[in-house]
Amino acid sequence: SYFGDKSSCVENASTLNFTSSSSVRGLNSACIGKTPLSPSRSVCRSRTPLMGYSVTSSSAVSAHGVASVIVAVVEGRGLARGEVGMASIDLKNPEVILSQFADNTTYAKVITKLKILTPLEIIMSNTACDVGNTTKLFSLITEHFKNVTFTTVQRKYFNETKGLEYIEQLCASEFSTVFMEVQSKYYCLAAAAALLKYVEFIQNSVYAPKSLKVRFQGSEKTAMIDSSSAQNLELVINNRDSRNGHTLFGVLNYTKTPGGSRRLRSNILEPLVDAETINTRLDCVQELLQDEELFFGLQAVISKFLDTEQLLSVLVQIPKQDTVKAAESKITNLIYLKHTLELVEPLKAALRSCNTPLLKAYCSSLEDSRFGIILEKITTVINDDTRYTKGCLSMRTQKCYAVKPNINEFLDIARRTYTEIVDDIAGM
Repeated sequence: SYFGDKSSCVENASTLNFTSSSSVRGLNSACIGKTPLSPSRSVCRSRTPLMGYSVTSSSAVSAHGVASVIVAVVEGRGLARGEVGMASIDLKNPEVILSQFADNTTYAKVITKLKILTPLEIIMSNTACDVGNTTKLFSLITEHFKNVTFTTVQRKYFNETKGLEYIEQLCASEFSTVFMEVQSKYYCLAAAAALLKYVEFIQNSVYAPKSLKVRFQGSEKTAMIDSSSAQNLELVINNRDSRNGHTLFGVLNYTKTPGGSRRLRSNILEPLVDAETINTRLDCVQELLQDEELFFGLQAVISKFLDTEQLLSVLVQIPKQDTVKAAESKITNLIYLKHTLELVEPLKAALRSCNTPLLKAYCSSLEDSRFGIILEKITTVINDDTRYTKGCLSMRTQKCYAVKPNINEFLDIARRTYTEIVDDIAGM
């Protein structure tokens, strides 16, 4: 959810120097302001990333097919050419994925990884995109991703030291082992630095400390299906009609949540080859097939969940400015969070009778005392009968009466006035 209006983002653009190269490809572009730190060039983009995906509307829950991933790509220079670092973050999911690998002159790995991520925007260094001096990697990416916004950022923002600082500051303690994996991987750290700086800039908000999941994704335990094979096999897109659901993904997708749908898609495009993990999953499948009560009980609870990853992503962002829109968004997100936390107990109850190690591990992770503590804090301020409901009008009523009486006298007076006006209108 993008906090702050577009104009304030452009006016406050004092830290980053970025230009969009989508205009270079002759797309219809609209200038939205001067480039920070570079008065002679203007920020042009084919479509601004500020046309974001907002968690505040009830329709957002179902619209999980919208592209929302921003990727930073950087390549080594000189003798290190071919060594590529990538960092990506999904604006609907508080997770940073880092990868670094050696690629050949066709850059098949880079193209394949980007096809799997389906980015909304790709960030590259200005030195790779200079007109008349573009790198082969930049030319190939722009050729394969014609409808994606490209943004160039000054090379100095691709700083591996700053990238490591960002990860130490933002990575949640549960995932801190990633430090050991990425400490010497300079290119993915450099990409992470530019990515996180840029996302904070366009979101007009900062991520809360220790709030992100950061993981290094190597290609060792997955099969690399190149983009042309994925296209010919119609794994996720139908070749005759892109809106047609007759694909492998379409046939298999009976998932109950947006997160499940995203996980299935990534597993089809990058299938596991790790036998131990595959067998652990198959044990779960076997138990669910044998125990109908567990299967249908679990399905009933899971289908009530909203897009949890997206909700978390919005909750860990701290807006730089407090606006009416940001305040309304906070109330909505709090109602969504209350709804989600109230499902922890039913989910635990559904998993209580399971026997396989993976399902048992999920069940024990729900025993975390923090779920109860957060819910208790919410219920000290929010009415117990405040519920997530479908439809804008009913959610507006829920938001209006969400906060308990006698917490803020001005709020109580305003609500009383509002109720009287509504009653008068109803009477007339």
